[in-house]
Amino acid sequence: PTNYKLGPGDEVVIDIWGASQTTIRKTITPEGSINIENLGPIFLTGITVEQANDFVKRKLSALYAGVEDEDGTSYISLTLGQIRTIQVNVMGEVVTPGTYTLSSLSSVFHALYLAGGINDIGSLRSVNLYRGGKRITSIDIYDYLLHGKSSDEIRLSDGDAIIVPAYQSLVSITGEVKRPMWYEMTKDEHVSDLINYAGGFTGKANTENISLSRKTGKYRQMYTLSPETMSSFTLTDGDSISIRKGLERYENRVEVQGSVFFPGYYEIGGDIKTVKDLIKKAGGLKEDAFLDRAVLTREK
Repeated sequence: PTNYKLGPGDEVVIDIWGASQTTIRKTITPEGSINIENLGPIFLTGITVEQANDFVKRKLSALYAGVEDEDGTSYISLTLGQIRTIQVNVMGEVVTPGTYTLSSLSSVFHALYLAGGINDIGSLRSVNLYRGGKRITSIDIYDYLLHGKSSDEIRLSDGDAIIVPAYQSLVSITGEVKRPMWYEMTKDEHVSDLINYAGGFTGKANTENISLSRKTGKYRQMYTLSPETMSSFTLTDGDSISIRKGLERYENRVEVQGSVFFPGYYEIGGDIKTVKDLIKKAGGLKEDAFLDRAVLTREK
């Protein structure tokens, strides 16, 4: 990557061509430099490959003519060879805590993979990365799982510590959502956030009345939420939400049977307000219809 910084253990390959042709392969020493014959040590630790290219060109101009000037006769290019390895500590609520050896291009996710992943009580919302005794970032894995936001821009360094705390708040959602299961919520998230994590409502959901059961001590307490209160109702550990199905009933349906051309169900309202409108919509009466009597049943 363009922002990869060189460090002790990295191998750099310097190609020189033109009037002079040679290849120099050097590994950066623990002191942070490479030693070039007739030139001495060149300090490269902490700079990117692009910056190292410019820096080495200036240094080698004393040995090879024209490496700084495109009109010259020799040219130089610095690339990365073998990549150094680092050791990081993974602690807290992971399956196998310990010290792991990784590539210097690794991210927090790679370290978690090696540690077997997060265990049953580990947090997916606040994985902490410490460097030099100071916390430099806290990673929310939900951002990656649900939105594709990766932490690859934060690469690990030798001696980093990754600490996974226990979860803060675990809630369940069942019923008419697309991914019913347990979710970890932060202290500033609401019911609407939980429904988004669960993939949203299914087409059968009754979104007008949502049931929430909460443990308040000795007993449980029930809450009924409306669409207006979902975005402001804060969840706590152990909450359980149930999304009911809507009723398999219609509020604007009428049925016509018998001697009409198109029997079946029709919408009340619009063109259909009376029995006459309904019969007309059903294609009219058949020739064998008995006109002295019709039966209307109203279910209410």
